[in-house]
Amino acid sequence: MSSPASTSRRGGGRPGLGITQSIVLGQRNAMSMRVLVGDEVGTSPGGVRASEKWIWLTTFRKNLTYGSTDPDVPDISELENNEKEAIDLIRGLDRPSREAERMTTILADLGRGFQAMKDLGTIVEDEDEEEEEESADKNGKDPPPDATRVSELLLTLRDFVGERIDYAKAFVAIGGLSLLLGGAAERVRIPRNVRSTCLRVLADLVQLNRSVQYSLLDNDGVRALAAIYFAEFVDAETNNNEGDDGKIRGRVVKTMGAAVCGHPGAERMFCTSPEARKVIESGVGMHQADESLPAPPVALRRQCLAFLCDLLGPAAAKRSSDYGKRVERFTPVLEYIAGTMLDDESEPDWECRELTIKTLRYVARNERGAINDSMKETIATCGAKRVEKMKALDRAESNASVSEQNDEELYLWKTLTESLEKP
Repeated sequence: MSSPASTSRRGGGRPGLGITQSIVLGQRNAMSMRVLVGDEVGTSPGGVRASEKWIWLTTFRKNLTYGSTDPDVPDISELENNEKEAIDLIRGLDRPSREAERMTTILADLGRGFQAMKDLGTIVEDEDEEEEEESADKNGKDPPPDATRVSELLLTLRDFVGERIDYAKAFVAIGGLSLLLGGAAERVRIPRNVRSTCLRVLADLVQLNRSVQYSLLDNDGVRALAAIYFAEFVDAETNNNEGDDGKIRGRVVKTMGAAVCGHPGAERMFCTSPEARKVIESGVGMHQADESLPAPPVALRRQCLAFLCDLLGPAAAKRSSDYGKRVERFTPVLEYIAGTMLDDESEPDWECRELTIKTLRYVARNERGAINDSMKETIATCGAKRVEKMKALDRAESNASVSEQNDEELYLWKTLTESLEKP
């Protein structure tokens, strides 16, 4: 196998990953996760009508109102009984409670906020915002969009649903996952801070509630997240992502990790998919030699390494019957991070170096794992250099945090070296 340096580097053009940007996820009415990622409003790949691009919002608002003439969305009567019951819980049809009324208000306000962004495509920030909202209310129209308000509503929704299984199921049934995925996917009309909040809320809900996790997996949500991730790459020709800090992609990866890790079947499918593994590969900076993408931001590198560490860690090894095959599939990534993310000269971020050492140690410790001779040599050379440098540190002139960090890294290198030396 060729060395990582010869085939990959931190930099490269837009990768030819073969991932479609028009993805239809699931066929169930309440969970119609039709997330269409296009470059412009009014256009979408594959000949999809522009109106379908926002079907996630139309479906969500229709489920809230129990009435719409939109022919593109199935009638609420077509839902299954358990989905109707979940929606009834939110709307408090039998006996309205303060909680039900509060949640209904939050969801309705969210729907109006996203609808206003769809219709206007601008964010109101001037002093006449309240007057414009009052005027819109009088005319029976949605008020102008306020990104800050929508983000606050999303976070309130997360806190409200949280670990409540009943409300989580109701949120899913009413099309809540489609709302969050659709909001995160829309790159033209919805601002980056709202898109980022959609992903943050989705990741938290998936982590907090098993029913949300299963619903996301059952409806091919990981595929939608992958489409959002790869749509965020900087386009060298249009520079349409100027100033990208990796926050959107980092939160996509965090959501993927929350959905996949801990679920044996989902882990197996993710690890066996070359397209899925490319999320981690690109996130740590492993690009093909003919690409010209910039190095991924540190926040994205950390998130991808944390995801990789979870997939190859001790808990994952216990869940996986084919852990050795999993390690083999990730060997190109392991070779890459061993060659570029152990030394502070090539990887200045301490958290990235720490995650890299831990990942390699986990693999080396497991009898089904395999660190090949080339990697061992690379690790040993870098380890000797790092240990010598840290031992030579003048602690009298170093602050406490630096000294503590060096002690931790020395310990990690010691445990990694011991793991590699085991027969």
